[in-house]
Parts: sequence; C-alpha cells; structure tokens
Amino acid sequence: MKELTKSEKIDLGTKEIAKRIRKQLKHEFPSCKFSVRTKYYSGGSSITVLLVKADRKVKMDFDKIPKSAIFNYTQRNDSHYTVEELERAQNRKYHQLGHGPGFYHYQKYDGDHWHNGVFLTYQGYLLVKRMSQIANYYNYDDSDSMTDYYSVNFSLHLGLGEYDKPFIDGGSWVDDKALSKRVDERDQALKVHYEEQERLEKIKEVERRQKAKERENKPSIPTNATHIIDGSGLRKLMKEEQETGKTKDQLLKRWFGNTPKDRIIDL
Repeated sequence: MKELTKSEKIDLGTKEIAKRIRKQLKHEFPSCKFSVRTKYYSGGSSITVLLVKADRKVKMDFDKIPKSAIFNYTQRNDSHYTVEELERAQNRKYHQLGHGPGFYHYQKYDGDHWHNGVFLTYQGYLLVKRMSQIANYYNYDDSDSMTDYYSVNFSLHLGLGEYDKPFIDGGSWVDDKALSKRVDERDQALKVHYEEQERLEKIKEVERRQKAKERENKPSIPTNATHIIDGSGLRKLMKEEQETGKTKDQLLKRWFGNTPKDRIIDL
C-alpha cells in the first residue's frame, strides 16, 4: 500500500479515517468484533480502536506466563507489583494497550514482556500489532520530546474490551499465516519508509548547514563603506571589516568559533 503524504492524511479528516480503519479491520478479521470511536477536543482529535470480541486466544492465562516474566515484574528493585496484583491485572476484563508505532513496530514477540499491563499470546500480539498498523497508516508524528513539541494527525488509543463491556477472549489457536505475512510486509514497508525519511532529513540538514555557511561567508558590508551602524551605534569600520566585507561578529565567529563572547578580548 502506497504511503500517504502528510497533507493527504490531514485532508482525510478523523471521521473518514475512523471509517476506513473500521472497514479494514472488518475485512481482515471478519470473525472479530471491534469498536472504533472518534473524539474531538481543543487543538486536535483522537481515535480509539478496541478489540471487543476475539476469534482466537489473545490474553495469556496467568499460569502460562513465563516464570521469568513474573520474576521480572515482581522482584525487580524498581517494581511495585506483587504476584497477586499482577494476576489481578492480567485477569481484568478491560485493558488499555500501548499504541505508538514504536510500541509494536520493529519488535519481535516476547512473552516475557507485557503490553501496558497484560501479557499477550503470540497470535494476540500479531492481531493487536495489526490493529496498530492499520490505524497508524493514517497517522503521522512530528513530535519532538526534546522541546516538548507534540504534533500528530490524531491521538490513537488501543484496548481490549470497554470499561463497561468486558473483553470476550477466544479460546482457540488460529494458524493465521496471512496475518503474519501482512504484519511482516507492513513492518518492512515502514522500515523502508522511515529509512527514506531519515535519508532525506540528512540531506536537508546538509543543505541547511551549507546555506548557513554561505550566509556566514557572504560579505555583508558594501564596498568602500567606512562606517557601520550596529548595536553600539554608528562606528568606524575596522581594517579587517573593510578588507573582508564581514562584520565584527562574523569575524569573531570565524576566528574563535563558539567561544563565549565574554571570554574574547574586544578588538
């Protein structure tokens, strides 16, 4: 499936995206029941995709969870769970799940790790991962955690069941090779897509640095000028400024790089 551009994703609108997600889920998982809801709020919107009824075993039975996983979540120094609390969490009838692309993409199934409080079977993991893939196909994430900048097409929430409607798990194993293939193909397509984005971003960064360097080296003082007005007012140009066409600040940066100005002796 061809990757949509950011503008195409925005133009679709949240309601249309939810409609498409609902249709795709029904097409790929006709024996499962889903709930896809939208919500609008100041500054954005959200889509909640819930698996209400499964046609396969999605959650691990507590006694099937690896002992190494139980130990990891109950005996670690930073863990606050007891075995009883972990069992109660696993047996809840409603679960909120991780939803970001990084939560499922590029990860292989690991039964020792839970997903926001629930251990999934391998086939359950593939199903939930596919839910994430289908929804995130219409999303984008331009957020920057370093600057606390948050920018997405919509906030996505995934879950099993609803707070007022218990999740109905399946009891059988479904050898869904088609699902496994779709998940792998989408992961590969995403990998290629993000690698291409990273490559283009590197090219843009090189171009930005080149332009900045050109601006830095470009003379900014007219030929034959004798005076200049800067932060200190009208002053006579230094000999070096007249010869190079560059201002005092440009010369300081050229000679001393990023040395703090308070450590440079005024010329």
